[in-house]
Amino acid sequence: MNKLIILLITPFFCLNIFAQTIEAKYNITYGDFLDLGIATTTLEVKENKYSIIMKAQTTGMSKYLTNNRVEIYESHGEVINNEFIPTEFIKIKKDDNKKRVRTYTFKHKEKKVLVHDLKTGNEKILNAELSHELKEFHKEKNYDLKYYASNDILSLFFNLRKKLINFENGKEHTLNAVGANKTKGLINILMPSTKDLEKINTYLKTDDKSKFTAFINQRIFQSKRGELLISLNKEGFCSYAVLRDVLLFGDIVGELIEFKIKA
Repeated sequence: MNKLIILLITPFFCLNIFAQTIEAKYNITYGDFLDLGIATTTLEVKENKYSIIMKAQTTGMSKYLTNNRVEIYESHGEVINNEFIPTEFIKIKKDDNKKRVRTYTFKHKEKKVLVHDLKTGNEKILNAELSHELKEFHKEKNYDLKYYASNDILSLFFNLRKKLINFENGKEHTLNAVGANKTKGLINILMPSTKDLEKINTYLKTDDKSKFTAFINQRIFQSKRGELLISLNKEGFCSYAVLRDVLLFGDIVGELIEFKIKA
């Protein structure tokens, strides 16, 4: 359940901003009746270094069903020519019993990404008395990612606003980022035609003029490509997003509820 929150929140930070600290908070709901969770993101820029930290956690019934699931995504790197260039991307997934930390290190000159994968926690095992008991585990491995991308999913969407200007309406444009599609990190952006915009406006309940569709290219329940409808406000920040065609209860909606810029 919490993975859905992450997929909704990551495209939200498309603001062309280089202030020192930015904080945003989103509420995630499923259909008209179920609160899924809350996600918060902090961006800090000091001189030519940046740090993006996003934390998403389930609430209410979703918290119970996911065993208090929490996910934290981090992107750290440099600001070069007004773009975020990552040197490290970290994914942390944890609940009451286990934790997984996957660290991606970018080697841009060699065009490769190194991965360190660490799993810790407790798991149930069947003992000699045929009863279950908890046993601690620790698993660790290093490997090269099968593809190279110059961005992770957080840095890409912070850099996205400048790219949208050159995207042609009615056509899909392919990008890639570490942390997106598992095989090649592919993300497709569709700038709507006039006809498509009329349909999008029925889902995105804002007066914002900048709207588009992002495909994460992962099957999320019945949404085969992870279709996200996104609306950007006048500051270039996503104010509303919808993950379409999820099971029988309607769409998953993410809405900006708090936004702060600190000099």
